[in-house]
Amino acid sequence: MNLLFAEDDALLAQLFQLQAESAGYQVVWAENGDVAVQQALSYQFDLIFMDIQMPVLDGISAMQMLRQLGYDRPIIAMSAEEVTETGFDVLLKKPLQWQEVQQQLTKFKAIPSLELELPQELKEAYLAHAKQLLQQLVILAEQQNWIDFMAIVHQLKGSAASFDLVALSQLADQLQNEWKTIPAEQRTERAIYFLEQCKACKLK
Repeated sequence: MNLLFAEDDALLAQLFQLQAESAGYQVVWAENGDVAVQQALSYQFDLIFMDIQMPVLDGISAMQMLRQLGYDRPIIAMSAEEVTETGFDVLLKKPLQWQEVQQQLTKFKAIPSLELELPQELKEAYLAHAKQLLQQLVILAEQQNWIDFMAIVHQLKGSAASFDLVALSQLADQLQNEWKTIPAEQRTERAIYFLEQCKACKLK
């Protein structure tokens, strides 16, 4: 079974590819929605995993474009948020849980479940990536650039737990849920508190 995985986070894509190929699937990565549409129209894939928030062309727009062009193969949405748009066959909540992914895939083609240990080198690569993101958050908080700040928080929410950093993912989820209700004059203080909580996670 050939899968197309549309996701702008390269480390998440690498993790998914490792998991899927270990279970017997073939995977091709598309780094944004525009590439995903081009790849999908080759009709060499049995199923598409489509992240919702991607650069160039987001997942919803990519799905809608494919459906308008008559593409009738399964498209699975991936998002940390609710997705209400019609056109997707399944919605998987991020962070992805491989067991749940396989349960959905068995609806299309049964393949035995396999337990896979997260490779240490891939986990270390994500740890380094997460530390860089937290450093960026410090700068963005100082600048009060809340749009880019929350974009990174959203990214951490959707990816950290996949690399065994559950606490970091939960902190990001909590902040994202609270953010719209926090008065503008209190956002810097809340952001600093969030960063202090992240430090307490001791990424290692």
